[in-house]
Amino acid sequence: MISFLDWIVILIYAGVVISFGFLAGKKESTTEDYFLGGRKMPWFAVMISIYATSLSALTFIGVPGAAFEGDFVYLQLAIGDLAGRVLVSTLLLTAYYKSQVTTIYEFLGKRFGPRSRDAGTGFFMLTRLLASGVRLAGCAIALSVVFDIPLNSAIVLIAVVAFIYTTLGGIKAVIWTDALQFFLLLSGAIVTLFFIWSSMPGGFGEFFQIGSEFGKFKIFHVSASPSHSEFFLNFNNPNALAAGLLFGCFTTFAVLGTDQDLVQRMLTCDHVKKGQRALLWTAALNFPITLLFLGVGAALFAYYKVAPDAAVDGFIAAHHTDYIFPHFIKTVLTPGLRGLLIAALLAAAMSSLDSALNALSSTFYIDIYKRYIRPDTTEKHAVTISRYSVIIFAAVLAIVAMQCGKTESVLWLGFKIFGYTYGAMIGVFLIAVLTDRRGNDIANVVIMVTSVLVVLFLTADSIGPLQGMRSTILSPLGIEQVSWKWSIIIGSVWTFGIGVVFSGKKVKSV
Repeated sequence: MISFLDWIVILIYAGVVISFGFLAGKKESTTEDYFLGGRKMPWFAVMISIYATSLSALTFIGVPGAAFEGDFVYLQLAIGDLAGRVLVSTLLLTAYYKSQVTTIYEFLGKRFGPRSRDAGTGFFMLTRLLASGVRLAGCAIALSVVFDIPLNSAIVLIAVVAFIYTTLGGIKAVIWTDALQFFLLLSGAIVTLFFIWSSMPGGFGEFFQIGSEFGKFKIFHVSASPSHSEFFLNFNNPNALAAGLLFGCFTTFAVLGTDQDLVQRMLTCDHVKKGQRALLWTAALNFPITLLFLGVGAALFAYYKVAPDAAVDGFIAAHHTDYIFPHFIKTVLTPGLRGLLIAALLAAAMSSLDSALNALSSTFYIDIYKRYIRPDTTEKHAVTISRYSVIIFAAVLAIVAMQCGKTESVLWLGFKIFGYTYGAMIGVFLIAVLTDRRGNDIANVVIMVTSVLVVLFLTADSIGPLQGMRSTILSPLGIEQVSWKWSIIIGSVWTFGIGVVFSGKKVKSV
């Protein structure tokens, strides 16, 4: 049961977050203030905000769940992630700052023309609504277990709190509350790890022994047959080393370089060097923090080996390992500490949801409303419309989350969504920054759409009547079905490889 002390901790957290939003929004009278914080945000706050957003509920409950069910293979993505962050810093950020854009899809418009801008906007909004819906579902799953309330009620509760302070404060509220929530998330994971170790009769030694015995610390899967080794190119196996490293690199490049959600944070700094510094310092945080959450999953596995729980056995049988950490918080942690972890769960949801709402709002206003609905709007009206759109997007995200909550693993579902669409985004942005006159405004749109179709054809679990055609094409190559981790790579290569063949006029303004 949730104790009175737990409620005190939770209410203090909620009050502080909403107060941050109110105070941050007092001086936001223009869209540049609301969306970019007047381009005056300190780089260290931006750094923490970037990482806090990527450290979503998918990380907080999904990564421990993945380690509980499997091993540390997820760490492959963190290794590839480093290269992705460096590439975004060197290839994309300079171009965005030089163009002085509010949304990065404006940059596509300046480089190629209005159709490419519209395609980028559409791809982003669709993907962000789906992916952030998954993130919202991830945290709601945890809260529904902890509070013993229906999943949909938990989704609505989180969405309402997030849109209140995001609507009030804009990007400043997002960044400063993210900084607060980052430390809450981190402390929650660390406290959990030490609590489990101290609760086991043999302490850390017993944890390490059980983890080693059951292969929990394995990062690379090497089999006796070289043809199936993860150190070789294996399109069938999602745990192949090449798939993990490349997927981590490409996904990070897409999320941090072609997604307004996170790029918007970097654009709030007053100079490109500060934006780059904020991004590169997140690379130093990623590996140890990913390892920390994998460690929580391995520790939970060891704990329940020592102290079996029928409910946990039920979660495992249903492949719902995402529920295990929330169940542990509810049934094992002591009062007060339980409240801290529940607040950390809320922080995991808010740090991702607030930024998604702000990014969707900025993209809607700059790339759609201002261009097609009311070009001559005043700054006051613009901020009002942006705030109303936050409410609408919060409602849409809640609806998406209600559907995503029915799936087995929210962690991998989130990554699969990125894979289907963000390969096309990577390809077109690379053409924009690596060439001067390659790429065509109309051709870009066609190639981006066909990229999604090709990826679905090669990687989707079921493609109906086209299943036979896929088998005919892939069987001679020894491939049954291309692993979903190759989806974003295939989409990137397809879009860039074909798109660069076309040429068009370099557009300087939209």
